[in-house]
Amino acid sequence: MVKRPGQLRFLDAQLRWGQRASNALWRARHDGSDFSIVSNNCWGGVVYQSLRRPYLSPFAGLFLMAPCYLRLLEDLRGHLAHAPRLLGESRYEAIRLTRGRCSPVYPIGLLGDDVEIHFLHYATWERALDAWTRRTARIRWDRLFVKFGDQNESSAEFVRRFASLPYERKLCLTNRTDVEGGHLVCLGGAGPTTRLQEDLEYRRHVDVTDWLCGGQTRGGDFLRRWSRRADRFVAEAAVRRCSAQVAAGQPPETNLDAQIAQLRAAGGGVTCWT
Repeated sequence: MVKRPGQLRFLDAQLRWGQRASNALWRARHDGSDFSIVSNNCWGGVVYQSLRRPYLSPFAGLFLMAPCYLRLLEDLRGHLAHAPRLLGESRYEAIRLTRGRCSPVYPIGLLGDDVEIHFLHYATWERALDAWTRRTARIRWDRLFVKFGDQNESSAEFVRRFASLPYERKLCLTNRTDVEGGHLVCLGGAGPTTRLQEDLEYRRHVDVTDWLCGGQTRGGDFLRRWSRRADRFVAEAAVRRCSAQVAAGQPPETNLDAQIAQLRAAGGGVTCWT
């Protein structure tokens, strides 16, 4: 294992303790209600972990490409009525280029005839299918929260399609300024949302506990202020750590969009970090 420079170790510890404080405030403010998050990547799973709540959704440890995700959301009950089938190869060139090279050779499932599920954090199909089946049965359809990250071959068209979906509680993380809607959260970057933005930096812009509790969090304005301060600290600490990693020649974690951009820039040859 390569020893990290002293500055990076300090920034790692700063971020780690900041997240612990931020998550503790999330838990203090949360009203204890159950919720099911549908997400196109691991974002929802991290929210469950941060709040120490049970997974009442199968959308954890996996991701979907934007075209598949929108097809899924346009008929969510219909697609989830049947178990996914094992799929040997993806229809997406980006997946074929990076799977096994920039990521493990993870199992891929197919819902119906048109929705691929990429079980990125599962070693075997059996474990992925078991988790999917158990968690799908737990979905709280009356407490459904739908999140879309504007990445994985997304476009303005997909963001607009998401905006038109009839979900009461929805959230779109994006860098776009050419699409409007109360559900949109502009993160202030450029291009597809990045790994850094979706992992941690979004906390600067979104009060997750407030979203899940419909504005009725515990602790009132006092805990809200401290929670938002902690969230901003985490976001800023994550940016500082990422900048220090790059300066030290230690590439940060990247998502699929960044990996494909690197491949294209290198003419097919690239080192990927996950």
